[in-house]
Amino acid sequence: MYDKFLKQILVDESFCKLESVVNAIKSIRISKRISDNICDIIKQYGNSGFIVTDVNLAPLLNKVVFNSVAHFIIPRWSCASQKLVELIKEKSRDSDVLVSFGSGTINDICKYVSYITNKRYISFPTAPSMNGYVSSNASIVLNNGHKKSLQAHLPEAIYIDVDIIVNAPQRLIISGFADFICRSTVQADWLLSHLLLGSEYTELPFLISKRSENALINDYLGLIKHDEYSIMLLMQALLLSGLGMFIVGGSQSASQGEHMIASTIELLQDDMHFFHGELIGVSMSTMTCLQHRILKSVPRFYPTLINDEDIKQCFHMQYTQEYCDILAQKFINQQKADYLNSLIKDKWSFIVEKITEKTLSDILLKDMLVNIGCPNKPEHIGWNISQYSKAIEFAFITRSRFTFLDIAHHGRFAIVEDM
Repeated sequence: MYDKFLKQILVDESFCKLESVVNAIKSIRISKRISDNICDIIKQYGNSGFIVTDVNLAPLLNKVVFNSVAHFIIPRWSCASQKLVELIKEKSRDSDVLVSFGSGTINDICKYVSYITNKRYISFPTAPSMNGYVSSNASIVLNNGHKKSLQAHLPEAIYIDVDIIVNAPQRLIISGFADFICRSTVQADWLLSHLLLGSEYTELPFLISKRSENALINDYLGLIKHDEYSIMLLMQALLLSGLGMFIVGGSQSASQGEHMIASTIELLQDDMHFFHGELIGVSMSTMTCLQHRILKSVPRFYPTLINDEDIKQCFHMQYTQEYCDILAQKFINQQKADYLNSLIKDKWSFIVEKITEKTLSDILLKDMLVNIGCPNKPEHIGWNISQYSKAIEFAFITRSRFTFLDIAHHGRFAIVEDM
């Protein structure tokens, strides 16, 4: 029951011959109260375990665990920072296996520390809040304040305690739903880049989670009722989304324009106390509306408007050089604009058809977010429309990926209209 969609992949002709995917799925154990056996499980992987958890989650483990296994308890509202990475690296130096008991922040830290120290790593997820449990990347906030997706590795095994997952905080469950269902805006952006510019693209990461997505759309309202089936369905969908990134070898299948907007907001907002998926709910709402508006038109490219000085005024100085470098790569003069307009003329009808086939309607996406109480407007995360609109005009230069944000800037589309 709890792994129906994971097991389907093992007999799917598209994936059953991909040994790495099969092995990753076989490394996932799902059971009720499995975390009660955490000490015995750790002994299967090493002589000296080191558990990383946080102040909210520590009470879920028996005190005997902390008396038996070395550990570190992360303070409230910590992020996966370079500073915390160095601290955990030092604290766990005498251990041979790292154990994450938590969700996004804790998994990113343990995944990365175990990778750079060549230690074994196992994961006990505590919430269906994000798709990174089966990803080989880790999102780490560097000392300059910039969040980077860094190379790491998969856990050797993932132990999912059904009771803990089903009773996760409501905000984390909703965040996980947003982080998964943004598949639609992600695929639209990635497919646009492929069809217009010829960038690499594959359907595999979307096919692997397609069945679970369809089932989740039918049962998503169960998430706000703490329905066991719906929440475990979301957990499987997130694991499969993570496997999609593993197949690709990067985050292209799970992170495009909506994540660029969310990252921009994080950079410019001090003391951010919203979860990643809550920001994605807002940025995804922005992107799906923008994408559908552009697809209903025939865009025309004009030269890039912003320059290095504009970037310096918008962002903190430590990000300036990186974003100026990306701007230099993406900069469009009149000659490039003319070339892109010729591509639009030849390809746009086909692009609209193909992207429309693969994406969910903007109305459906918005309705689902509203119905489960997920933030979907700037004011839901403490921004007014004017601030938000001005800030996200710069989102397209925060990553080198080509998305509908690039068309919006160079086609003179307002990114934000009615939300």
